[in-house]
Amino acid sequence: MPSTNSEKLVTLTPNEQFIHMELVKKKVCSVMDVAEVTGNYKTARDTLSRLVKKGYALRVHRGYYAGIPLEKYGEYFEVDRFIVGHVVNNNNGAFAYHSALELHGVAHSYFNTVFYLRNKTLRSFEFQNVEYKYMTTQHLFGFDTLVREGVVISLTDRERTFLDCIRRPDYCGGLEETLKSISTFHSLNYQLLETYLELFGEQSLRQKTGYALSLLQEDMRVPEWFLNNLEKTLTNKTYYLDPEPRKGSGCYVGRWKLIVPKNIKEMMRFV
Repeated sequence: MPSTNSEKLVTLTPNEQFIHMELVKKKVCSVMDVAEVTGNYKTARDTLSRLVKKGYALRVHRGYYAGIPLEKYGEYFEVDRFIVGHVVNNNNGAFAYHSALELHGVAHSYFNTVFYLRNKTLRSFEFQNVEYKYMTTQHLFGFDTLVREGVVISLTDRERTFLDCIRRPDYCGGLEETLKSISTFHSLNYQLLETYLELFGEQSLRQKTGYALSLLQEDMRVPEWFLNNLEKTLTNKTYYLDPEPRKGSGCYVGRWKLIVPKNIKEMMRFV
């Protein structure tokens, strides 16, 4: 007969059972979180270490642990990578780039890298074959929240995500996936987008945004006034749409003063 949940807990002391239930409820906790429950840091640390040894918890990162639900005891248990990234970061920033595309439900592929923007340096790490990449930025605006498995997490909003993807398509699966993903937004708040462009203060981003939205104008219901306003701000400097262009593979777009891939129309065919 299969073991019942109560039988699985026989190997745990009452204190360990209590801490295990807290871990499972909160998904991922720091030692400090558990110390607030136990009232003692050393007790919290030692209890978490015993839970890991007994197979009831996982060490996610230095000082952070995840509880294994009883029904998954003895099996491989995958901790939600976005909850891991959120808790380890201590909610200081927001998920961005391809991670934001995934959380918004518009990404066209799965990434085993989680991207998080924050204002202070935090060393990247790996857990369960996922790389957690924390990226410092001065542009701390355009954040939103959503609830994931009962945990409130932060992510860049659709307008900020759109601009981040245009700025760094290499963090979003490449230019082709970027165009496919952002087109799925269908519509944006263009007044807000204009505000964000002012905050970034990057001329190249204005030209790239204008070009991308002109390609997607019908699908994304881009107002003509917005494109006209962008066009008025152009300078004589030419930029590349792709941050890693291949020699001889681009063509010039006069309206936006950009060099874009020659096969851009083939990329767009499936958008």
